[in-house]
Amino acid sequence: MFCLMKCSKKVLAAVAALLCCGGMLAAIWQTKEVLGSAYEDLYPDMYVNTDSEFAKEEGKVVYYTFDDGPSKNTIAILDTLKEKGVKATFFVTGQEVSGVDSDAILKRIVDEGHSIGIHTYSHVYQEIYSSVESYLADFHKIREKIIQVTGVEPKIFRFPGGSVKNSFASPSVQKAIRIEMRRRGYIYYDWNLVSGDDKSYMTDTDTLIHNIVNGAKGKDKVVILCHDDSMRVSTAEAVGPVIDQLTAQGYRFEKLTESVEPVQFQNDDEK
Repeated sequence: MFCLMKCSKKVLAAVAALLCCGGMLAAIWQTKEVLGSAYEDLYPDMYVNTDSEFAKEEGKVVYYTFDDGPSKNTIAILDTLKEKGVKATFFVTGQEVSGVDSDAILKRIVDEGHSIGIHTYSHVYQEIYSSVESYLADFHKIREKIIQVTGVEPKIFRFPGGSVKNSFASPSVQKAIRIEMRRRGYIYYDWNLVSGDDKSYMTDTDTLIHNIVNGAKGKDKVVILCHDDSMRVSTAEAVGPVIDQLTAQGYRFEKLTESVEPVQFQNDDEK
């Protein structure tokens, strides 16, 4: 009988503890709903002011964008852009490439009048998309590098893999990231034309030119997705012919800035 009473007291104590914890958890969640998520307090300097209204776009315009650099191919692309008098947009990473002065390339992008945006520091999807906190940490790291090297505060960015349906991110995490980045003032840009250089192998130059020129047909606004990592030699080779052919079709080339209305994949962020 004594043993039963003793056990009952232990059970009651355990139940009381659980109820207490439950109350504490409920209070925590209520506080979280009132004060917002904890990650909102991270990196208090990582906010930007961007235009509330986008500039009016007229005529046929192409935004040539390159992800995953800098590399030796970025240098070749910059050489062609300079020769053609065209500006483009580079969404850069923090990866160091052997034999390449990454900092010098980042500085050249800015010095020659192109737009520089954030892509990712590590480009390790499993890590950066594991949580909002992880994404912010990676974003902050590449942001700091760009500012330190170029003196420019980047205001635009591109999600690795795009803003939705990323196979390495749960929809809820990616939605939370999109909402948080908008809250901080940053503008992200997806694309509406895929060049085809996003394979595990190098796509040949003629195929890239064909994909881009044909893909632009019927579009007044074209945002081309290309890559300038160290493997994409053909991407660099295609730049000159693409500029020539699309210019002949009445397009002009511009760079993305925060005043350009973004092309973004459809999402349910307002729900």
